[in-house]
Amino acid sequence: MHEMSLAINILNTAQTEAVKHGATRLTLVQVRYGCLANMQPEAMQMAFSALILDTPHFNAKLILVEEKLRLRCYLCSHIFQALGREDMFGLCPACGKSASYFVEAGEGIFLDHLEAE
Repeated sequence: MHEMSLAINILNTAQTEAVKHGATRLTLVQVRYGCLANMQPEAMQMAFSALILDTPHFNAKLILVEEKLRLRCYLCSHIFQALGREDMFGLCPACGKSASYFVEAGEGIFLDHLEAE
């Protein structure tokens, strides 16, 4: 389960940021993840919960926000919200041509917001 390594990285980053601001206990961690990130939210919640057990962060809440896939056509530069991965291989809704797409949003994992004491 690669969510455990993701959760470790997120928790380490969150702790580092909290310490920079004089905090010792995380209360909320908000993570934005792209639909292309291959992350299972339930597995991430379980991994995070296991990591904070018996730590000062025990009651910290993890909020996961999925970022929808947004693509830009290389041929006409039209940006559109994709319904799923399959849209990456379909015709552009604006120019109607089969094109490669640049991913504008919907990939990666980002630490968006922290609350700590």
